[in-house]
Amino acid sequence: GPECNIPLEGTTASISYHLHLHNHAYKQFESICCPWAGCIDGMLWRNVARHIKEKHLGLTLQCEECGRRYTRKESLTTHVQKCHSRC
Repeated sequence: GPECNIPLEGTTASISYHLHLHNHAYKQFESICCPWAGCIDGMLWRNVARHIKEKHLGLTLQCEECGRRYTRKESLTTHVQKCHSRC
């Protein structure tokens, strides 16, 4: 679709809301192409907001112990439990 100049907040919920403002609404398990201008990646609609957050916005979470970066909270949590757990 056309490019949009409205800044996005870095949460999947706010990205999903923004996509709905542009009439991007599909069924969760419907396969689509990414609506980001110039992106041709295909995915399920339910994964679009996460894809935009990770690939197009480049948002990451950083481990406070070692500085390693992760795109998903679950991955950071698993890393901390496996690598930095004191128990």
